[in-house]
Amino acid sequence: MLRKILFLIPLCFLNLFANVEDVQLLADDVKQEDGIVTANKNVVVYSQNYLVTADCAIYDQNSSVIELFGNVNMIKGENEISRSNYAKLNLKNNDSKFEALFMMNKDMEVWMRSDESSSDSEYYRTSGSIVSSCNVQDPDWSITSSSAMLNKQSKFLHMFNPVFRLGSVPVFYLPYFGFSTDTTRRTGLLPPEFGYSKKEGLYYKQPIYFAPYNQWDLELDPQIRTMRGSGVYGAFRFADSPDSRGEISFGMFEDKEGYRRRQENSTSNNASLKNKTHKGVGLEYERDKLIKYLTEADLQEGLWIDATNLNDIEYLNLKGREDDYDSLVTSKFNYFIANEKHYFGAYAKYYIDTEKIGGRGGNKDTLQELPSLQYHKFTDNIILPNILYSLDLQSHRYDRRIGVTATQYEFTLPVSLHIPLFDDAVMFSFYENLYASHINYNDKITGANDYREDKTLSYVDHYHKFALHTDLAKAYDSFFHTVNFGMEYLLPGFNKGKLDDEFIYSGQAHYIKDENGRYVPSYEYENFLAQEESKEEISAYATQYFYTSSGRKFLRHSISQGYYIDDGEYGNLKNSIYLYPFKNLTIYNRLEYSHVKKEFQKLQSGLTYTHERFAANILHTMKKNSNTQKDSYLTTSASVKLPAQYRAVAGLQYDLERDYTKSWRIGILHQRKCWNYGLVYQKDIEPATTTSGSSMTKKNGVYFTINFYPMGGVHYDFSVEKDQNSGS
Repeated sequence: MLRKILFLIPLCFLNLFANVEDVQLLADDVKQEDGIVTANKNVVVYSQNYLVTADCAIYDQNSSVIELFGNVNMIKGENEISRSNYAKLNLKNNDSKFEALFMMNKDMEVWMRSDESSSDSEYYRTSGSIVSSCNVQDPDWSITSSSAMLNKQSKFLHMFNPVFRLGSVPVFYLPYFGFSTDTTRRTGLLPPEFGYSKKEGLYYKQPIYFAPYNQWDLELDPQIRTMRGSGVYGAFRFADSPDSRGEISFGMFEDKEGYRRRQENSTSNNASLKNKTHKGVGLEYERDKLIKYLTEADLQEGLWIDATNLNDIEYLNLKGREDDYDSLVTSKFNYFIANEKHYFGAYAKYYIDTEKIGGRGGNKDTLQELPSLQYHKFTDNIILPNILYSLDLQSHRYDRRIGVTATQYEFTLPVSLHIPLFDDAVMFSFYENLYASHINYNDKITGANDYREDKTLSYVDHYHKFALHTDLAKAYDSFFHTVNFGMEYLLPGFNKGKLDDEFIYSGQAHYIKDENGRYVPSYEYENFLAQEESKEEISAYATQYFYTSSGRKFLRHSISQGYYIDDGEYGNLKNSIYLYPFKNLTIYNRLEYSHVKKEFQKLQSGLTYTHERFAANILHTMKKNSNTQKDSYLTTSASVKLPAQYRAVAGLQYDLERDYTKSWRIGILHQRKCWNYGLVYQKDIEPATTTSGSSMTKKNGVYFTINFYPMGGVHYDFSVEKDQNSGS
């Protein structure tokens, strides 16, 4: 009959297990003789954090060495498991030895198999090993080596004579290769980027990451382009309190003279780049507490800064922009503090127009908003619960070095009365709205022959509005329908002054006489503070939803139309419809039609389809600008899931009005948990700042990226062509 004997070992497995704790040995057959404990059949060694099983175990109490034989399985915590044919553990000096070891860390998602291995307090050492993070039976990639060392503290793996394999095919050999298996935040090298451009030569960027403290880190991204120049970008990230975070970014890149000469023939205006050195600095900062530290009051508070200063658009191109091109670089400052009844905000915006900084005037005539202040009283009742009011006060300072500037003060006071009718079936609302504005101008000229400067302007607008609206819902046999519709009547009240002065920017200076009779240059600018006065108007609107019997929305439709009584003309018709015929398909159209001009002012149509195997979207947008110019462009993208974790992708941006392709791309991606790569051919239009102003350059390139988890990967950019034709 089998006997089960429990034998307590008051020692610890320091080299395998982090905590010092009692270890228990359990087996069907346990014998002890001269300090030697022998355990056979169903051997189990366990504690609170680990479990070891084996066919046989021998423990020498004198040397504190335990040997485990046959089917040695170890589990530590929730993440670390190993299996071997033989294990020898020294419980005093933390040394160990294994034969035919297989080890996996679920947290790092890396496994290692070796013929022989040993361990001390600092390293795991192996011979005849193979490492991968893919499936064990047939890994997509693996690295075999004659020997390897894994540092227990840094979790850095050193491999000697490694051979990298894709499947079973050897790809390349290195005398040495090392990488970190640690996914935690730590100092070291990040994955590099490689590239080639016909105009810029070989490109190499090697990010370096410093993380000495939890409160901050620093990333430096030195880069070299062999035919263009070299530079470095960086980012300093910090958390100066538990309620804030920030980032200071910076960079500089210097071009070679030879590249500057060659570049003259590559821009759309055949001009050289404005600057030899492209540099910039940025700040992002957000904080949730400032005044809240000083009071126990129930307040909401927020500070947000996003600021950028640069000398040309090349600073962003060389850094690597991820967003679509926008010539206007905007710096923002926002701060607010509020409670349940009151709100105060302070805002500022500073613009750098990269299309202007290459010209003679630079950015001097770009309008800045520095600063804006706002006080808002949240909606509250007065006298009766159904009489509501709110209050809004704002000041805006509009500044620039060349051109008209202004300081504007605004006052808005809406008061409303709401009365339910017919057992709450209909809601009647009455609104009284008062708006007032006062503006102090500088350098404002209303026309080429008007030499006066209107220093101040005041405007008051008051109107009444009557509204009826209702919400209805009805269930049918196969669908459910809800509709909200209403009518509004706006009646102008007191009105004084106007803000529609036309001082149109001509693009050039005109000359006027000064006080001494001399002709001096002056500029004309469009009115950036225009305010339409209230007109007598009657309008109607409706919004409806249709749902299937299972509760899935399949149609949303909204429409609104106004009619100006005094002018005897209709306002713009606005209509939008969204159709969801299937769970993963959306078809929509939004439009705005002018009855006066008898044309569409805005039109947007789109289709989006998402599925596990196929996804696509197509979007067309048309917009009529106030200067009679029209924008019309088409954007589309698609992806198809292929066998073996492959996915084909494509995208297109096309300017229908100007008849040219802004960008297009086509490629193939491979995505698996343990590795991924992509090969994409792409055509872009890239902006440039030249001595003659803003310019465009076409760029055609091949982009290759590959990542092996957890080693990281490389990015390769091969630019095959650049030409000066930016409009076709």
